[in-house]
Amino acid sequence: MIKRITITGTESTGKSTLVAQLAGHYKTVYVPDYSRSYIEKLGHKYHHTDVLNIAHGIIEQENQVQHLAHRIFFSDNDLINIKIWLQYYKWHVPDWLEHEIVKRKSPLYLLCDIDIDWQADEQRKNADDRAELLHRFVETLTAINANYVWVRGKGDIRLNAAIQAVDDFIK
Repeated sequence: MIKRITITGTESTGKSTLVAQLAGHYKTVYVPDYSRSYIEKLGHKYHHTDVLNIAHGIIEQENQVQHLAHRIFFSDNDLINIKIWLQYYKWHVPDWLEHEIVKRKSPLYLLCDIDIDWQADEQRKNADDRAELLHRFVETLTAINANYVWVRGKGDIRLNAAIQAVDDFIK
């Protein structure tokens, strides 16, 4: 059975770098951050409907990639991120999303800490809210009884911590 491992956490915590490194290390595939490519193609500021479209895109990409995986695959964020995004902007979280979060719960989440420097770009908006958002991730993961491991440190320290967590999981 193919298992998904989700790299999650707030903006600018090294998730996209880490997911690519892990996929390379384990010689498997990964789902990139779908929200980035979706927002890049928008001709307007994203809104509630766009965020829900991103959720559907994440589901679709994960479903497609898992067939190409070798034992495990990695996903750069998931529906928990979408829920927190909606809550942050005080937008409605639909029942179907809550249902899918539980149904599609990863057997392992790697929660990236905010202990690395913020890297600004055109899509990142929450430099001053990282601690609050990280707290929301912990609350949401705890509420669904998710198996999660903190990933901390810079560079190789962060990568090695993630590899150790994955190795412990797949043994």
